[in-house]
Amino acid sequence: MSEHRDTILTRSAITVSYRLSYLTNFLVEPLYNEVSRQTGLARSEFVVLFCLNHLGVLTAQDVCEITGRPKNSISQAVTKLVNQALIEKQVDSSDARRAPLALTAAGQALYLQLIPLFVQREQAMLSVLTEREREQFEKLIGKLVLRTDNWAHTI
Repeated sequence: MSEHRDTILTRSAITVSYRLSYLTNFLVEPLYNEVSRQTGLARSEFVVLFCLNHLGVLTAQDVCEITGRPKNSISQAVTKLVNQALIEKQVDSSDARRAPLALTAAGQALYLQLIPLFVQREQAMLSVLTEREREQFEKLIGKLVLRTDNWAHTI
């Protein structure tokens, strides 16, 4: 089986894309399975907590734009998180259609409980790289994700 994996990872028409997908699958899928096992949270629910923790008050639309996650999964996540009192919907007096979201103390505590799992998993993935290679990798991946030409929204 390793031979097949090595072949597809080194000799496909989309080697870079497939490798990124492969890393993502092995990085995050075990994490989200563990988060679900420990807390019952789904991926989109953790993503909402993550965004609110790092960015403060956001709308569900903001979370969709930041993460690329589908609107329906974020909407469902928001509903569940509000029902569990992990986030709260606020009122926007200037626009009744907007529903700003914020972490509750319980949501913050849960996030702080879970984020070490993600940090440890990322460190394990990167452990094969030297310090210089990590810096280069972060610089290159940063260049890909922080670009402003809107390539991700076109096909």
